[in-house]
Amino acid sequence: MNTSVCIRHFKYLVFSAAVISSLTGCHIPSEKNIQPEIDSIAARWVPDHRLGICDVKLKSDGGGALILSGETTNSRAKSEIIKTLNNRGIIFIDSILILPDTVRNKKFTGLVTNSVINLRKRPDDRAELVSQAILGTPVEILKNENSWLLVQTPDRYISWTDASSVEPMTRAEMDAWRHSDRLISIVNSGWIYASLDESGIVGDLVAGCIMKKAGESGGYTKVILPDGRTGFVNSRSVTDFKKWQTTTICSEDNVIRTASTFTGLPYLWGGTSSKAVDCSGFVQTVYYLNGIILLRDASLQALQGLTVDISEGYGQLRRGDLLFFGSGENSKLRVTHVAIYKGEGEYIHSSGRVKVNSLDSIKVNFSRSRVNSLLTAKRIMSPENNLEVIHVTDHPWF
Repeated sequence: MNTSVCIRHFKYLVFSAAVISSLTGCHIPSEKNIQPEIDSIAARWVPDHRLGICDVKLKSDGGGALILSGETTNSRAKSEIIKTLNNRGIIFIDSILILPDTVRNKKFTGLVTNSVINLRKRPDDRAELVSQAILGTPVEILKNENSWLLVQTPDRYISWTDASSVEPMTRAEMDAWRHSDRLISIVNSGWIYASLDESGIVGDLVAGCIMKKAGESGGYTKVILPDGRTGFVNSRSVTDFKKWQTTTICSEDNVIRTASTFTGLPYLWGGTSSKAVDCSGFVQTVYYLNGIILLRDASLQALQGLTVDISEGYGQLRRGDLLFFGSGENSKLRVTHVAIYKGEGEYIHSSGRVKVNSLDSIKVNFSRSRVNSLLTAKRIMSPENNLEVIHVTDHPWF
């Protein structure tokens, strides 16, 4: 092609682009002008990063093209962002990754392999312990980074754990596990023995651990752990999981009975097992052992259940109600602590250790600071409850 032809071709392209722009109203936007709108959509679909991810950025590749990149656990957030940009006439390359990536990673589900595993804020052994998960708990594996996995537990909490703590599974393998003959531990502590004569230890148990059953002999039950290890447990320490799942009743008596078995248990920031608990981990564990899956942190649990009026006193409280403490007023409450109402003015909670305090100023276990910081109360055991309160029976991961 000679020089004059090249010039005419170039002028034609420029003219065509100008015409299209004038007809459609399109223009090449600054990504800085669009990003606040993307962030607003992300915040609407994923308002709490403890429960979801939506980190999406629109950036130029340096050559004039715009690339929409990032990751999210919410496909509807991605759809709205793309629709919004399309409606604005913005041309871009879609590089958003939906987590978990079920195309490149077929083993995007998994099971916890130890009695208790630590869940951290970042993929680092020195990072803050934010939660825990117990043996047999199903998780989604959102992504991996070196020897760490970013996982989401049944309460939707997102955190990092050591890859050796989880047995990755395909969807078919997980379905096979769900349909197997499973057992759940009903004691706060116990052992998995290597042999019937208790001569060796495979691991330990906490309340709520889930295993597969492989036979019975002389008061012991043979079990298979998620990673394939086998051992023997005292038959009295476990019960059939499906039976437990369908017959467990979350009643006032049962919740208080379970909570009382934790009395004296040490406090551990991030703890959620019958070894050690923080305040919301205690509440979550007690309710889980009674068939109810609550959210992880106190500030999240305060969004669940039905509000109980305590503005004129404590007469409307019932056993098992949750008491929330903190600071602030009206819609600006900052919840920092949670307890379970025990009845007769008393509540049980994890503060230093699991213990009982009173709302009654004449009682020896009265805590003035707690009464002064009491913000609100919620009832979990109610047929009118919101959708955030899920029974284990209704959770698809179990």
